[in-house]
Order: sequence, then C-alpha cells, then structure tokens
Amino acid sequence: MKKHVITKTFGKFVLDDNKLKKFMNIFDFYDYKKIKNEHKPLNEKIAKSIAKAMKTWAMKNGATHFSHWFLPLTGKTAEKQTSFIEVCKSGKIIEEFNEKSLIKGETDASSFPNGGERLTFEARGYTVWDYTSPAFIKEDFSKNRTLYIPTAFCSYTGTALDEKTPLLRSIESLNGASLKMLKLLGYKKIKYVNCNVGGEQEYFLIDKDKFLKRTDLKIVGRTLFGDKPIKSQEITSHYYGMIDELTSCFMNDVDNKLWEMGIMAKIQHNEVAPKQHELVPIFTPANIASDQNQLIMEVLREVAKKHNYVALFGEKPFKHINGSGKHINWSLSTNTGINLFDFSMPDKRLYLVFFTAMICSVCDYYNLIRLSSASRENDLRLGGNEAPPTIISMFVGNYVESMLNSFSYANSKHKLSVLDTGVKLLPKTIKDFCDRNRTSPFAFTGNKFEFRMVGSSQTIAWPCTCLCAAMANTLNNFVTELEKTPLTTENLLTFISKKLNTHKKIVFNGNSYDPQWQKEAENRGLKNFKTTPDCFKIFDDKKVVELFEKTNVLNKCELNLRKTTFIKTYLQNVLIEGKTMFEMTHKNIIPALFDCINNLKQTKNKTSLELYKKFEKTLNYLFDYNKKLSAELNVLEDAIKNLNLTVSVNKTLDLMNKIRTAFDEIESYFPNNLKPFPNYNDILFE
Repeated sequence: MKKHVITKTFGKFVLDDNKLKKFMNIFDFYDYKKIKNEHKPLNEKIAKSIAKAMKTWAMKNGATHFSHWFLPLTGKTAEKQTSFIEVCKSGKIIEEFNEKSLIKGETDASSFPNGGERLTFEARGYTVWDYTSPAFIKEDFSKNRTLYIPTAFCSYTGTALDEKTPLLRSIESLNGASLKMLKLLGYKKIKYVNCNVGGEQEYFLIDKDKFLKRTDLKIVGRTLFGDKPIKSQEITSHYYGMIDELTSCFMNDVDNKLWEMGIMAKIQHNEVAPKQHELVPIFTPANIASDQNQLIMEVLREVAKKHNYVALFGEKPFKHINGSGKHINWSLSTNTGINLFDFSMPDKRLYLVFFTAMICSVCDYYNLIRLSSASRENDLRLGGNEAPPTIISMFVGNYVESMLNSFSYANSKHKLSVLDTGVKLLPKTIKDFCDRNRTSPFAFTGNKFEFRMVGSSQTIAWPCTCLCAAMANTLNNFVTELEKTPLTTENLLTFISKKLNTHKKIVFNGNSYDPQWQKEAENRGLKNFKTTPDCFKIFDDKKVVELFEKTNVLNKCELNLRKTTFIKTYLQNVLIEGKTMFEMTHKNIIPALFDCINNLKQTKNKTSLELYKKFEKTLNYLFDYNKKLSAELNVLEDAIKNLNLTVSVNKTLDLMNKIRTAFDEIESYFPNNLKPFPNYNDILFE
C-alpha cells in the first residue's frame, strides 16, 4: 500500500535524528543521542561529526548556503547567509562546513535592539548553535535552497540579545525545579520534564492590489482610517464557514511547505471576521514551538505573495471587527509520558501539586504575565469583548475548583458524562469534564492551559519565558517548604489547601467581559494594567527582578535592556503611526476632499449643498488637527532620541483619534471614482 503524499514529503527539509543517523558515524550518533536525552552540552568531537553530516545532507538536498538563524528583539527573525565555498591552500575551490562554522557565528550586535548595551564602537555579537532545535532547509519560489541553523544570539560579553536565550534558560530552570518536586514525590527515575506548547496563529488574508493602495497597511500593518463596513461579522457567516476555492489553494500550499519543514500544521479554518483565518499546529517542546511559529508566519507571508494576497498579523488591522490573537496552549509532561496537568492520572498528588503551582505562579506574577502580552497594537484588541480583558485571571472550571477546594475527589475517579443531543440516531459521545471559557485570559481546557491574551504578531518565546520562570520559582519554593516536614498525604493536602486559600483570588470562572468583574477584581486586589504604558513599571517590580535572577533567566542588565527596547519600540510605533496618518491626510484625503468639493460646487440641489458644507467642515478640521499633530510628532521624536519617558504620547494618540473620526464620518459619502483609498467594503468583501 502506497503512503499518502503527506507522509512521503513530511519533514523532507528538516534534519531530524532519523536523517542525522544516516549521515553520521553510528557510534557518534549514539553518543549524541545520549547527550541529548540527558540534556547535556555537546563536545567538539560530536559537533564535528554532526557538521559533516549536516553539510552532506544539505548539499544532497540542493543547498548552496547556510545561515545562522536567530530571533533578535525585533519580534522577527534574522539571518546572514554564507556559501559553502572555501579556498584551500593550493588555491582550489572546495565546499567546506566544519564544527566551528556550525557552533559559532559572528554578527553586529550594535545594530539590533539592545537597550544601549552595545554601542557602535563595541559591536561584536555571537550566534551560538542550539542543537535542541533541528536545522532545516528553506526553499524559495525560484527553488534556491539554504540550510538554516537555529541559534542563540548574545553580545561579546555574553548578554542575551534575543528571545531564544532567555527561553532556553527558563526551560532549563523549570526542568530542574520540576525534577526536584518529582523526586520529592518519589519519582526518581524521571530524567526531564518538557514544557510543551501549541501556538494557534490567527491572520488576515487580503488582496495584494488593495493592500498596495493603502499606505497605512504597507507601513504600519493596520488601517489608520476606515468606517465600519456595511456588512461585518453580525451574522457570523464567516466563522467556520466554507473555505472558498482561492483561499483553499493558498492554505494547501502553506500546509505543503510547512509539512516539508517538519511543522505539524493540523487545523485550518475561517475565523470570526471576514478575511480572517487560523492555523493550528500540534504540540511540541516550547523552544521548537517558538522557532516553528516564526516559520509559520514567514511561510504564510511568502505563500500569500505567490497567490497575490498579503497576510496580515497585526492584532487589529481593521477597526470595528475582531482582531487577531495567538493563543498559547501550555502544558508540562515527563519523558515517561505523564501529563502533569492531567486530572485523571492515578497518582492525584502529581496533579494537585503541579496544578496548584500553576495557580500560585499566575497569581504571584500576574503583572509579569500581563506584561508578556503587552504591545501597542494589542492595546487595541484587549478588553474589547472580542479578546480577554486586561485583567489577568484563571478559569479552572467548577469541577476542578471544587476538587481543589475540598479535595473530596483527590483519591477518586471522576466519571465523564455522556452528551445528550436529544437525537436517538446520533452516536453517544463523552463530554469533557469542564466547559470552556473564551473570555478568560488564562483558561484550563482539560489537560493544558490556554493563554489567550498574546497578540498575533508577537513571538511565543517571551510569554513562555515568563510562564516557565514563574513556574520554576514556585516549584522551587514548594520543594523548600515541603522538605521541612514529613511528606505524608495529610501534610501535602494541608500544604496545598493553604496555598490555594492564599492564591484563590486569581481564579474566576465567570464572564470576564462583565463590567462587574472589573470591580470584583479590584476588590480582590488584582490590578488592571489597561495599556502598554501602564505595563512599563512592571520591569522594575522587585518581585519580577528577583524572579528572573533567582531562576537565572535574566540578570538586571538583560532585564533593563529589554525594558529600554520595549519602551522605545512602543514610542517608535506611535511615531510611525502618526507620520503615516499625517502623510495620508495630506497626500490622499485632503486632495480627494478638494476634488469632491469642486464637484459639489457644480450642483445646486439641497443635498449637495449639505454635503458641501460637511466636506468643507471636515477639511478645516483636518488642516487644524494635522498642524497640531505635526508639532506633537516632533516632540515625540525628540523623546525617543533621549528616551524621555516623562513625555506622554496621549496628545499624539488623541489627535490621531480626532483625525480618524473626522474622516470616518464622511468616508461613505465619497463617490467611487474619488475615494482616497480602498475602504473596508472594498478590502473585505470584493
């Protein structure tokens, strides 16, 4: 029987262990596997053997170049491609790639975001091979192929300047803390604990020709102008609707490219908003999931161009309709296959301890978890009754909450109930033990947690780093406290009961969209960080600083450079938005208004006169607001140069809002031949 096409091509361009085995000395390979399974660093001998195998495999698959591929603090990936060509002593051209080229690369660290840690006169930076994430080949549409090697990125002094290094540190810290806890509970043979992640990626897919006619979409990635379309998402006809043929062809090409790169793209469907879609991969270790999510976005962008589309990852590209998120499904499992959040496991102690630790982690560091989802554009999405509110809380379900509170089910099996559809002909099916709460920022969904606040354009790495660090610290504290007394079942339950009682304020199973929840959360002592500027001060929180230092994830210098980069990025985004709006107002809207006014002068009916006055009034508004906006943008530009945090961006944002409102109120009156740019109806429904 012939294998299906997916199984034939899956992983074609990823160097997994099965392929590596074919190209390596067998003894070196088994040494490598032993080192990998024990989570130890590779020695030079094994690295040399892998480099030789990697080059052979890559060139056999048509690769002419290799690249150290890394994740700087830009939110995107970076690469420097190098050919395999070398010149030997005789002057002959040969193809070479050794362990030195594999292990370490060099790049300019001063030109990437670094919070001032690296200046131009001290610019050296290094990329260091991360062997836990497999190398892969990328093929462009001209069939050119390059070998990509996932790497960490640091400065000459060893300071982390990327997203991967802190994530790897946090994973190591969580693994160590989890093993300590498991050993205390009697599980001494478990070798490691994986943090597993499944990242749901939402995006918009729009016509490229329409995209090119809008400066805001090209520069900012979202629309700065646009009135509500005639039809939006009121009747939810797009959600899970039939995928049209053109989009289906696009999705098929995306799947094939991702499968070739070993990325397990599993689910695709239409999302709530028109032209909005979602792609969901299968769970994989957090570090690999982070790398793969970056590749997913890159592949979506590349394939979209081929189909004359543009893939938008902005959190709120269109006002008035749902934005896009990146839900991070997060779980812990042992190398023996135990899911530590699975309530059905025979030994309930494991579930109770790790679940309680998760609750305590989110409660103690809810401000950091909020910070991990903060960005200029995500501010436009969060709290709008389309995404979780800006108040962190956890949904655990009524059954779990009662079990954790009373422990009446701690040593019993929960019987799953049958779903009653009321139709006898339909097959019987088992219900999950708890419902879903799509309004909760941090929801338990059966055997994993779903962090729903993260924006669609954000990297998975930073939120996962924060979660892993918080969980590692909590487990270490648990071990320290539990080691003080004999670990009897009674003592353990008493300990857990005490922890839940002091951290139960974070658990909320109700409707997080309800305005009453804001008041209740305030009464519980949960702060509401409504906007990204509100989150700036979290970097300086003593508990947050101590958390990263105790878990060896980020030192003070590294945390401070992230703070500086974070603030500067926010201010620069506002500045770019303001400049783009200023340009579109002068180059597109005002000329279109003049044309409309001149046309209206030719007519003398009452309706035209009223519209003439409306357009003229708007024109005066725009001249006035734009003049003020220009002055504010100059102030903001100076603030960025000096990183003057005392300068508020509120005036700039307020003026931008006024300009948008003034235009949006008259946008629908523009005749088709005089529209300054395609409107929402054109982009979303043509």
